[in-house]
Amino acid sequence: MNEKDARLKAFCTLGNFDGVLLRRRANIAWITDGADTHVDLHSQFGIASVLWTPERKVVYTDNIEAARLRDEELGPEWEVQACNWWEPPPAEWAQSADRRYATDYPEDCIGELRSTLTTTEIERIRGLGHDAAEVMQRVLMHDLKPGMTEQHLAGALSGWLRDRGVFAPVVLIAADDRIAKYRHPTPTARKIEKVVMAAVCAQRHGLIVSLTRLVHFGPISGELRRRHDAVCTVDRALHDRTRPGERWCDLLEEAVTAYRETGFAEEWKLHHQGGPMGYECRDFKATPTETRRVVESQVVGWNPSITGTKSEDTILSNGEALTSLPDWPATSRHRPDILVR
Repeated sequence: MNEKDARLKAFCTLGNFDGVLLRRRANIAWITDGADTHVDLHSQFGIASVLWTPERKVVYTDNIEAARLRDEELGPEWEVQACNWWEPPPAEWAQSADRRYATDYPEDCIGELRSTLTTTEIERIRGLGHDAAEVMQRVLMHDLKPGMTEQHLAGALSGWLRDRGVFAPVVLIAADDRIAKYRHPTPTARKIEKVVMAAVCAQRHGLIVSLTRLVHFGPISGELRRRHDAVCTVDRALHDRTRPGERWCDLLEEAVTAYRETGFAEEWKLHHQGGPMGYECRDFKATPTETRRVVESQVVGWNPSITGTKSEDTILSNGEALTSLPDWPATSRHRPDILVR
């Protein structure tokens, strides 16, 4: 049994389960070491379900998907069973009357088992973080031009990510006054004039990293400079404090204190600050009442924002930055600065 099998076996023993029946793409990617079971990228459920027991590893799907999953996504330890696409799944694929299975639908029963990355996952997410940052840097430093639309920029980022085998489940682009107006600015036909913010969640092998960067054409105003320095101070405080054993509520309080000390006491209320991630864009958000703790080798995405700017990168819980490159300008707080072009 590998490490993930051992975690699932311990979970089943503790809960008196015979196995787990999984439908969520995040969990299927985790237990299969990266199998991609999507056709519709925006669905949290895939084109297969998985039954794991200490004795068997079975993937249930239909005759459309079986060959590709068997040939390209799954290791030899996985048994693939397929039904005809026009027929209902066999009754025995559901929970059996004489077997007790945990399931991740509607509630995700095994999300916390994914929290500590394996050695293989750490190497994969390091590569993913580097590729995502490199694509962001290439497009914003070289391809971005005034007059380009937000949609064009979103397409350029998505296209270069796909060139590296990376999906982008989230791409947010805001030009000029849209940055201050909206915390989640989906791309529009608006043309970029002076400043643009780009935020991306990038996914490969099921793992996800997130990052945000800003570009300004011409000198930055004193007010934007003040706000960006402040949000980077908040972000730095979060990065420095994030270590195994810390409670997520205490980390949020660290951010709230930093907001207050930089003169923006109420800004934390306008958008969440981030939290643990890995196979989801965020597994959950750090809130004042979230008493769970950071664990070893956990992926963390902090994204503090102050109206008009934002700071976001993905780190491991030992403080290692996954989405930063040395060629991008940095603030005195060692956070990505606004690129002036």
